[in-house]
Parts: sequence; C-alpha cells; structure tokens
Amino acid sequence: MDFNADTYNFLMNVMGAYFQAMGAVRSKLDEQPPAPPPLLAVRGGYAESPAWYMIQAAEFDPKPINVKNLRVRDIYASKQLAAALLEMLASEKWLDRQGTDYYLTDAGRQIITGMQQRPHTYLAGLTPLTDEDIGRLEGFLRHVIDSSLTCPNPPGSWCLAHSRNRAPDDSSAPLIKIMHYLADFNAFRDDAHMAAFIPVEPTGYIWESFTLIADGRANSVADLFETLAYRGYAKEDFARAVQNLQEKGWIEQDQPTDSYRVTDTGSKIRAEVEELTDRYFYEPWKLALKSGEIDECYGLLKRLQEGLQNIT
Repeated sequence: MDFNADTYNFLMNVMGAYFQAMGAVRSKLDEQPPAPPPLLAVRGGYAESPAWYMIQAAEFDPKPINVKNLRVRDIYASKQLAAALLEMLASEKWLDRQGTDYYLTDAGRQIITGMQQRPHTYLAGLTPLTDEDIGRLEGFLRHVIDSSLTCPNPPGSWCLAHSRNRAPDDSSAPLIKIMHYLADFNAFRDDAHMAAFIPVEPTGYIWESFTLIADGRANSVADLFETLAYRGYAKEDFARAVQNLQEKGWIEQDQPTDSYRVTDTGSKIRAEVEELTDRYFYEPWKLALKSGEIDECYGLLKRLQEGLQNIT
C-alpha cells in the first residue's frame, strides 16, 4: 500500500461501495422499511445538512452541541448556516435548545437509532468476504484506529474520538464495524488536515478557496461563490478571501482579467500542507501494522470493495 492521497480516496471509495450495496439490498426487499423523515434528505451529501448535524449530535451526546464545537470539525461552514441548521433540528424537537447549547431529545435519539440501524438491516447476511478474511481485516483496521487515537498532538484525535463515540458495540458483526472504521478514517483525516493547514491559514473557507484556486477548479470570486455557496458564505466573503490570499502572496491576479492563479509561493505552501497531512494521517498505520500486514490489509480492502460492488 502506498501512503498518499490516493490511498485515502481508496478508503472512501470502499465506503461508497458500502452505500451502493445497501441501496441495492434495499431495492430488492419485499417489504420496504419505513422511510426516514424528509428533513434528513435535505442537502443530502453535504456536511452542512440536517442528517450530518444529527450524526454530530450523536457524537457529543449526552453533552450538547453548539455552533462553536460543531465548527471545530466543520471548519468550512459559516456560523450563520450552522446556527440555522441547529434551529431547524430544534424546531423538529430533535434537539432542545438551552441558551446556545443544543441537547439531543428522546425524539432525536430515536432518529439516531433509526439511522444507525439501517446498516444492520441492509448488510445482515451479506458475505463479500469469507468470515476468516473479514475478521482478519477488522482486526487490522481496529489496530490502526487504536493507534490513531493515541497519536501525539499535532495532529491529535479530536474528530476521531468523537466519531468513536457512536461506534457499533463489540457484539456487532465485523462487516458493520469495518464500515464505521471507514467513517473513523474520514474523521481522522480531518484531524490531520486541519492540523496541517490551520497554522498557515486558520480560517476554513479561506483555505478552501485557496485549495480550489490552486487546483484550477476556480479562478474568480464568482467561481468560488458558485462552487462554495453551500457553505453559507456570500460573494463579499469570497472577495475578502481572495484579497487575503493576494496579500499573503499565495495567488495573483491574471491581468487584466478578474481571474486569479496560484503563485510559486502558494504552490509550495499547498504542497507542504498536503505532505504534512499525509504524514500525520498515515503514521498510525506504520506504527500499528508491519509491512506485510499493510499489504495484506490493502488486498483485503480491495477484495471487500469488489465483493460489495458485485452485490449491486
């Protein structure tokens, strides 16, 4: 297994194969389970969504969530949007607002239970790998997660520790545990990436704007707004982001147009942050597994992905 950004993308692709398999199983059921509340489908796929914020509430429960602690991980979202989504969940009586804090209600916990039960319902009985192989893969990944939880700061494991708060219990099937480990890796990647970029640019949406310009996915304020408006920011916010990045010397205007491009300085900063992100993220793998085990783990993950895809 090569430790680079492609490896993380592969892990997320395995997670995607889980969801595809669950969808395929659901479509074949003679009796469809109750549909989730419509609100959970709003802004589906975005971090700034009712469903994702309910997951965050589960990760903090019994402690409350609020705009401040939500934005530790969802650092890219505007305060206004985070507050609006919390109020929306409170209006459904899933959260109970007390001052600036929001506590899960019993009704909210029922919603969470339904969300957590779906993988158990759809994945029960699936055998994308033999019992021996799935058990061995679960053991490898558990060791990596345990190693990640005890890593030094930076990067720390704030996001990962909260993700583990909603992990399936020990009696759950290995296939279910592995699905959550993949979600844990997503959380720890956030820990690693934020630890790498915050020292050079602590404002999430400015860093994200820089990333889009550096990658060539946006080259103007209009492009940034078109791509990132879902984060809850206005055009004037992206204009300030561009000005900030120009002042840092990370981007420059392509005269006489209104477009921007990354500078050599900006490219160097971006490369350093991505390299540090990978170093933070993959170090626990090297500590937890031997070289041969890493290769075996990758092979089992690949076969798991293929097995899940065959179900669809």
